[in-house]
Amino acid sequence: MDEALVDRIRSAVEEVFNDRDLTRINDETFSPEFVNRNAVSGTPNGPEGQRQVMQRLWAAFPDARFEIEEIAADGDTVICVGTMTGTHEGELSGIPATGKKVSWRQCNLFTVDDQGRFVEHDAIRDDLGLLRQLGVMPVGGTA
Repeated sequence: MDEALVDRIRSAVEEVFNDRDLTRINDETFSPEFVNRNAVSGTPNGPEGQRQVMQRLWAAFPDARFEIEEIAADGDTVICVGTMTGTHEGELSGIPATGKKVSWRQCNLFTVDDQGRFVEHDAIRDDLGLLRQLGVMPVGGTA
């Protein structure tokens, strides 16, 4: 199952995220109880909530891409490490468009149910680095 699960996540990144195919976010691929632990408050669970997350992200970064650098599975969990790149051309969490190109390192964790549907997503991201690239946080100094 590990190899099939890795292929499933790789396909989702390519087809859903990079190719902007929201039809792949449906009841057959995402559990109705799917939870994105990094979604903004008020985002519903399930496929509709994930479609909203993608649409908000693409509105902020219309040319966003995620390049997988490392991917591995164990049991029902996949870890996917990579870098998202894009140009900040729309509002992101209250930050108006800056027109700046960003590169945002991330570690995404996906869990699936016994039917192979996504049930949870969590992420560890360099949000501070992103805010610095957007110019809304000062670049580090001395501690």
